[in-house]
Amino acid sequence: MKILRVAADIYPDVVGGVGLHVHEMSKEQVQLGNHVDIYTAGSNDKPAHEKRGGYEIKRFKPLIKLLGNSIMPNMLFSLYKNRYDYDVIHAHSHLYFSTNLCAIIRKLGSSPLVITNHGLNSQTAPPWFQDIYTATGAKFTFNAADKIICYTESEKAELLKLKVPSEKIEVIHNGIDTEHFIPAQEPAFDKKSLLWIGRYAKGKGVDYLIDAFNILKSEHPDATLTMIGKGPDKSKIVQKIQDLNLEKDIRMEEFIPNSEIVQLYQQSSVFVLPSLEEGVPRTILEAMACCVPVVCTRLPQLVDIVEGSGLLVPVKDPRTLADSISRLLANNSLAKELGDSGRENVVANYSWKDTVKKTLLIYANLVE
Repeated sequence: MKILRVAADIYPDVVGGVGLHVHEMSKEQVQLGNHVDIYTAGSNDKPAHEKRGGYEIKRFKPLIKLLGNSIMPNMLFSLYKNRYDYDVIHAHSHLYFSTNLCAIIRKLGSSPLVITNHGLNSQTAPPWFQDIYTATGAKFTFNAADKIICYTESEKAELLKLKVPSEKIEVIHNGIDTEHFIPAQEPAFDKKSLLWIGRYAKGKGVDYLIDAFNILKSEHPDATLTMIGKGPDKSKIVQKIQDLNLEKDIRMEEFIPNSEIVQLYQQSSVFVLPSLEEGVPRTILEAMACCVPVVCTRLPQLVDIVEGSGLLVPVKDPRTLADSISRLLANNSLAKELGDSGRENVVANYSWKDTVKKTLLIYANLVE
């Protein structure tokens, strides 16, 4: 099958869940005998064309960036020119301008369009902008698609509220390679090492994580925090860390190769996700697969995944976040119980190979 994948981000150009999903999905589909091309955003330090992981990349330089979104009108011409050259076009996240372009092309006439929903709301746009976009651009984009993939039933319910036809929506869990993400021989609970991976953006709730860590230090002065990621709010977070005199206890890295990320999980006592908005982040599944207990915010789409494998806390509540982390750091038996449960859950329900196969089945049904 010939597949065109369209996404604003791709790993390792951009570190994040969507970009990594795009890379891993494309690589796996190629290994299964499919041809995959990717249209994505470019930059001056990246070639316009590149072959990597068995798939081909074509990059389009953005005209501008708006709220972290690459605006690439030049991609429209290539999409239109090649609109019937592929069996299926698969775009990632309705929040990206590139996916809006795919919707326009589908309305004009093209090969079937599949859109994966990586979370309904933007983590960078202000609420008033998000509300306007959801009622207009998002509805148009979803309605143009032949199929929409959601990770959870709660995400599907959100789309149904937007009057997206039920028959267009398929629920396919996000997944990870549980043979790659494995537990350490000896857990790191006594290290009191916390791990956060994500983007420095408002929707990630990083402010509340720093506040929680500051509170936590009074009970666990030897606790440390490792933060991996980039983003528009990083300088603000760095300033906050300095203002609270936490620099010596917080390690910040912009990028860790995926080949080395397993060791990072294995060396962590707790994985923390304080997000205000999320899809189903791979990072939670990766941590759980490594038997690392999770503390995360009680977002609807995460409850079924994390409950019994971690602790859930309200959004924007650094005190409860700190107390929940402290509870795990003080109780190795509880940490081990939740970590082991997380591994069992991911192995049983979140296989990456299963995710890829179900996605290919959607393509096949559209092409028939």
